[in-house]
Amino acid sequence: MRKFRINCILILFLAVLSSIFFVWQFNKEHVLNNTYAKTISSLTREIKDLQRSVSLYESKEIYLRSIVKSKEKKLDRIAKANVTLTGYHPWSNGINSDGHPQTTATMTIPVVGRTCAISSELVKRGWLGKKIYIEGIGVFKAEDRMNSSIDGLRIDLCMGSLKEALTFGKKENVLAINLN
Repeated sequence: MRKFRINCILILFLAVLSSIFFVWQFNKEHVLNNTYAKTISSLTREIKDLQRSVSLYESKEIYLRSIVKSKEKKLDRIAKANVTLTGYHPWSNGINSDGHPQTTATMTIPVVGRTCAISSELVKRGWLGKKIYIEGIGVFKAEDRMNSSIDGLRIDLCMGSLKEALTFGKKENVLAINLN
């Protein structure tokens, strides 16, 4: 009987020990599962935050690109123009002369081959006083203004004589580029 009792105690001890081991194992897995769940939840939040950041970045990038495009268009509009060209001779009191041949709007003396007069539209674009490349002709400086009643994108080139100005005539749709 004594052997039976020892065996029972031993079996009971092993059962308790096994139960404690299984409870400890279960608790350990439970803690790990909670840790994994918290890590996954945290990573999911970080991914969502990153997605929002990327979305905001993409929206800002699209917005900034639209600003850059509009600035490029504005810059293109300011820096280039298809103009109508004519010639003028300031000293002849004839075509395109305002009666003050000794000075320009920028208070310089007109120089043949360098001075040009520009229309009000080009003055508004900031071309007065700037160097202008005129396709097929060369570089001039916008030192004078045309009469404010003249509409459109126009440039008058300073010529050496009235005859030269009349012979030059009128050239339309010529590319002019503000070099400044």
